[in-house]
Amino acid sequence: MRTRVLTALAGIPLLIGIIVLDSVWLFASFIEILTLVALHEYFRMAFPDHGWVRLTGIVAGMLLSLTLLVPWLSGLFPVIVAGLFMVFIFTGGTVEERFRHLGVALAGALYLGYLFPHFTVLYRGGHESVLWVLIVVFSTDSAGYFAGVALGRRKLYPAVSPGKTVEGTVAATAAGLAVGWFSGWWLLTLSPVHLLLFSLGIVVLAQLGDLFESLIKRGFSTKDSGSILPGHGGLMDRLDSLIFPGVLSTYFLGLLSS
Repeated sequence: MRTRVLTALAGIPLLIGIIVLDSVWLFASFIEILTLVALHEYFRMAFPDHGWVRLTGIVAGMLLSLTLLVPWLSGLFPVIVAGLFMVFIFTGGTVEERFRHLGVALAGALYLGYLFPHFTVLYRGGHESVLWVLIVVFSTDSAGYFAGVALGRRKLYPAVSPGKTVEGTVAATAAGLAVGWFSGWWLLTLSPVHLLLFSLGIVVLAQLGDLFESLIKRGFSTKDSGSILPGHGGLMDRLDSLIFPGVLSTYFLGLLSS
């Protein structure tokens, strides 16, 4: 617990500093570094004995991230995906192995390489929205964790995440909605109805993202995605609850501003 708290105390001020500096290129570079590390963790879990597969997946994921950041590269999205199909269908292993490798690699490249960097697109609309999403998600995670430890009795989804409890989920949802509602008043310019719906969407997707990453680790028979963050595990273990909310925020706020 102590290590977990100390890591958070060291990392959160750095993260906030990068966000409030209001530099798109600094923030984009930061997101790209996180994306690279997360892709490395994913493909190391997925293909511990296939170096060329790991490299192919990481490269594809990083190229997909660039289609979001560089306007003239956006048209390359289908080319990159088609390239992955060609690489895995026509090279290496049995037919079954090729299709299995393709599915796992494509999932990782899209999940981390394409979905997570939506935060850079969101940031272009104003750093306040990114800050709000982080506040809501971190509040949801923290409330769920501490309530689960103190009050958790009934397991939520033991087949995927043995540590998640119904009590923790209820506390996480309540805390996320409350924090989203109050912080949204000064960080976002939304109507009360939109703010409530937006907060609910973020809270639900944050918890689903956490379960999804647990499912990934179960599939790879791994407890943590890595050890880069003391007390927390790997970077993927911290990004899991942010990825889906980041995508929702990008398109929800984009729709409202159009």
